[in-house]
Amino acid sequence: MNRNQLANKIAAERKKGTPELLIEQMKREGIDAIAKKKSENARRKQLERMWHEHIDPLQNEKKRVVASLAYPTHNKNNADPRQMALKAYLRVIDELLKRMRREASGIAFDDRPTMSPIEYAKTKNASNGGEHWTDFVPTHVKQRVCQMFDEVPHTPKARRKIPFERVVGVELHELRKDRLIRRTEKELVRCKQDVLLNPRDEAMRERVQRIEQALAKIDRLEQHEPVPTTWHGLL
Repeated sequence: MNRNQLANKIAAERKKGTPELLIEQMKREGIDAIAKKKSENARRKQLERMWHEHIDPLQNEKKRVVASLAYPTHNKNNADPRQMALKAYLRVIDELLKRMRREASGIAFDDRPTMSPIEYAKTKNASNGGEHWTDFVPTHVKQRVCQMFDEVPHTPKARRKIPFERVVGVELHELRKDRLIRRTEKELVRCKQDVLLNPRDEAMRERVQRIEQALAKIDRLEQHEPVPTTWHGLL
């Protein structure tokens, strides 16, 4: 129900002679329901945006793996080490995609609400605060798959597939980098203002120095390197 629908409903109730006290109660309940739905929709859109910064690169990696699997193999018994490694890697990717899409949906499941990447990373003890999709894969799973790739005989002049590379596309890298710079610079301005108001606050002076160091590190990030959510991840 939107506000127009609520107004029409209230008008209809008045025509029917519904007591004004009940009408006011219906109006308050309707406004609360509209506000709740608006908040839920906003959170769902935010979750979808945040998760797709992980999902899109993961989908691209899946496309590369599927394309590699399409290459012909000389082993007809399905025991080709390269094919087996790629298939194991693909299973991990598919499982992770399923979990991330579920969180991105914003729809509660398992008696709990869906979470943002940062929230989910904390519950899973993900490395690096979950700044890249590879951080959500348990270490023992990575080790098992990487060992399978290590056992693939190397073909001269062929590029060896490296699973779980912590790289991102240039466009996403620049988007996250610009976003982080803006947030960090705003915090730096606030901290410098606090120092002016409290010149003896050594803790705040040290914070200003740390933020300035972090900004310098942000500027030196490689083009395909994952960008942390906050400047703290750089120190």
